[in-house]
Amino acid sequence: MVRWLKFFRWKKKKEYERMTAEEKILYKLRRAQRKEERLVQALKKIEPKESSEATHDPEILTPEEHFFFLKMGLKCKNYVPVGRRGIYQGVILNMHLHWKKHQTLKVVVKTFTPEEVKEIAAELARFTGGIVLDIHEENTIIMYRGKNYSQPPTEIMSPRVTLSRKKALDKSKCRDGLRAVRRCIPRLQQDLELLQAWAGGKVGNGTEPTEETPETDIDGAESRGISGKQLENSEKLKEIIDRQDEGSEDGPDTDLGIASGSEDLSDIFETDSDTDTEETSKRPLYMEEFEKFSVEADGEPEDFEEHLRQICLGSKKGPTSGKDVDTPTGEDVDAPSFDEVDRMFLRAASLLKRKKR
Repeated sequence: MVRWLKFFRWKKKKEYERMTAEEKILYKLRRAQRKEERLVQALKKIEPKESSEATHDPEILTPEEHFFFLKMGLKCKNYVPVGRRGIYQGVILNMHLHWKKHQTLKVVVKTFTPEEVKEIAAELARFTGGIVLDIHEENTIIMYRGKNYSQPPTEIMSPRVTLSRKKALDKSKCRDGLRAVRRCIPRLQQDLELLQAWAGGKVGNGTEPTEETPETDIDGAESRGISGKQLENSEKLKEIIDRQDEGSEDGPDTDLGIASGSEDLSDIFETDSDTDTEETSKRPLYMEEFEKFSVEADGEPEDFEEHLRQICLGSKKGPTSGKDVDTPTGEDVDAPSFDEVDRMFLRAASLLKRKKR
C-alpha cells in the first residue's frame, strides 16, 4: 500500500513537471475551486442545526445613562477575550459570570476585521441580552448588562445554539482556509489572462511563444540592471548614428550632422571638464604670493638673505621716491637695516641650509 501511494505521488509529480505554463495555472485553479467547494460544505456541517429563535429587545437608555455607563466601561479592567474560535459557549458563560458583580464589561476581539467585529457584537447582544454601548478602537466591545439584570439559569448562560470549544476551533480553521483560497483564485485567474494575452501577442507578431511567462522576462530585465536612463541614452545614440548616415549620403550637410551629433553626444556622456575649470578658477590667492619668492636653480636654492635685502630696499625706496629726504652722512644708503621679523626669516633659512647639509 505504501509503495503504491509513493508511486502515485511520483507519477503526479512527473505529470505536473511535463505541463506547460498555461496547463500548470489551470491545474492550480481547478484544485483551488475544488477546495473552496469542500470547505463550504464542511462549514455547513459544523454550523449548529438548531436555529436561534432568541429575539433581542434591548432597553432604552437616556443619553446621560449611556454616557455614564460608557465612561464606566472604559475605566473598568474586567474583560473577556475572543480569539480565533469566535463565539462559543464558554464566552457567553464568562460574560454572565462577570456581570454577576460588574455592570459593564469589555469584550476584546482579535484576529477579526472591523466588519466581523460588528457582527460579533450583534450576536453577543442577542445571545446574552446585554446592550452594546460602543466599539472602542475597532477591537473592543463595551457592553452593559441592563437595568433589571438577574443571573439566568445554566441553559441560558451556555446556550445550545452556540458551538462547543472543539467545533469552534474546527470552524475557525475552515473559515481561515476558505478566506485564503478565495484570495488565491482571483490571482490565478489574472495570471492566466496575462499569459493568454502574452501568447496571443507573440503569435500576432509572428514569433513562436515559448513556455516562459512574461513574469520571468521581467525578472530577467531587472536582474540585468537596465535602467531607464541607459535605455534613453541608447535610443539617442541610435538617432545620432542614423543622422550621421543620412548626412554622409546628402553630402553638403555633413558638417551640420556631425555638429549636432557631437552636441548630442556631449549631452549623453557628461565629462568632468566643467568641474576642472571650476577648480582652477577657485585657486587660492596666497599661491600667487608664494610664486613671487625665489625659485630653485640647479637643485640649490638662491641666497635667501640677498633676496630679503632686495625686498627691503624695494619697500624703502617706494615711499621715499619723489621726496627729498636728508640722509645722515657716513651711512650707506644701500645697506638696509633689518627688523626682528627679517632676522627671524634669516635664522630659519640658515637652519634649513644646515639640515640639508
